[in-house]
Amino acid sequence: MMCTAMIRTIGGFVVMGVIALAMIPSHAMQQDPGLAKAAAESSTAGSATHRTEAQKTEMMLEKVRAAMAAAEARRLAGLQPDPGPDSKALADKWGVEVIGMRLTSAGYMLDFRFRVLDADKALPLFEHRIKPYVVADKSDIKLPVPMAPKVGAFRPTNRGKNIKADKTYYMVFANPDSYVKPGEKVSVVIGDFRAENLTVK
Repeated sequence: MMCTAMIRTIGGFVVMGVIALAMIPSHAMQQDPGLAKAAAESSTAGSATHRTEAQKTEMMLEKVRAAMAAAEARRLAGLQPDPGPDSKALADKWGVEVIGMRLTSAGYMLDFRFRVLDADKALPLFEHRIKPYVVADKSDIKLPVPMAPKVGAFRPTNRGKNIKADKTYYMVFANPDSYVKPGEKVSVVIGDFRAENLTVK
């Protein structure tokens, strides 16, 4: 019985000691300016770390915004008409405005873009029986529109009676072995329609 009482007594002292130790830091911080300063510095460091992370996030967002703005600028620049062909003559006779010719598919195809201004005048360009082609100025080689087994020719037609004014349309021409290079001049021929002096971009 005496041993049990001693153990209980010792256990009580141990519990009281643990409680006292747990209370020391709080009292010590109030009494010791050095501990209070260290705690304040730790809090300041945490705030600085938070600010640094916020700054990194803001910098990343700025880069994303800049990349989006640059992409939009390139898109708008790509919609500007090519100054090479006689724009007024093409608009008056064919009701279209040539936007330009760009390499695509790693240079193995040519993407011809044009905007319809007058749907009635432009209809002959969408006649499915006419076979458009590109002629490179450096030769007489004709580059046709590819024909895929399931999707057909890589060009729009008016079979669905869906050609409208103020819309941009495309035609894709084959460019095997990247024959036509950036900066070279080409002409697009669609029946009697001919857009000359286009610079490949």
